[in-house]
Amino acid sequence: MDGNLIGKITSGGPSPSQGRNIAMGYVPPAFADVGTELKVLVRGRPAAAEVVATPFVPTRYYRKPK
Repeated sequence: MDGNLIGKITSGGPSPSQGRNIAMGYVPPAFADVGTELKVLVRGRPAAAEVVATPFVPTRYYRKPK
């Protein structure tokens, strides 16, 4: 689907902990595998993107066992 619209970004912005911009969105399952490289439009300009697993930042909290 080179150059075709396949999904939609629902939110995005700068991530101080990652040192780059991040976004969340929807794409068909065929394009949702971790590591899939995509192109997105950011304010009308094309940019490279990659599907990654959430959370973007590993948690560092301790959960007390019940």
